[in-house]
Amino acid sequence: MPSPTFLGLEFARRAKEGGIPYHQCLHLDYNPNMKFIFIYVVLVLVVLLVLFIKHRLTRMPIGRAWEALREDEIACRAMGLNHVLVKLSAFMLGASTAGIAGVFFASYQGFVNPTSFTFFESVLILAIVVLGGMGSTLGVVLAAFVLTVAPELLRSFAEYRVLLFGMLMVLMMIWRPRGLVRTARVGVPLRKGVRHE
Repeated sequence: MPSPTFLGLEFARRAKEGGIPYHQCLHLDYNPNMKFIFIYVVLVLVVLLVLFIKHRLTRMPIGRAWEALREDEIACRAMGLNHVLVKLSAFMLGASTAGIAGVFFASYQGFVNPTSFTFFESVLILAIVVLGGMGSTLGVVLAAFVLTVAPELLRSFAEYRVLLFGMLMVLMMIWRPRGLVRTARVGVPLRKGVRHE
C-alpha cells in the first residue's frame, strides 16, 4: 500500500523514485512521527467536515425523514414516505462514512488484513452508539472518546473487556435508554384554552 504524501512530498527520510521528502523541502529535521501527525490532522479536518454535512442534512427534508423513520416507521409509511428509499439513503451515507474511516485506518496501519477486525470492534461500535444515544452527534463523539480511552486504562482487565462493555450497555438501557446526551424533541406548545387529554 503506498504511503501517504502531502502535495507529492513523502514522509520518509529518503524519497522513492526521485521524489522529495517533506523535511528537505521545508528545511526541517527528519521526524518519523510527522506522517502520523499529518494523518491525525487530516482526520480531524475530515471529521469536522462530516459533522458539518450531517448537521446540514438534518435540516433538509431527507434529514427530517431519517428522524421520523427512527421514531416511528409505521407513522412514516402512513404519511406517504418511501421508507425503503429513506433507509437505503441512511445506510449509504453510513457506509460511505465507514469507508472514509477505513481509508485512514489503512493509511495508518500500512496494510489491511481481515484479522485486523475482531468481534471486539463490532461490540465497541455498538457500545458507542448505545452509550452516546441514537441521533445525538455530541453523545456519540463523547462515547467514542470514553470507550476508546477506557480500554487503554483497563489493560489489566483485558480479558473482561467484552463483559464490561455488555454490563455497561445493559445499565445504559435501564437508566438512560436515550443515551448520555439526549436529542431534543421538537414540540408545539398548546394554545390557551386547549386541554391536553
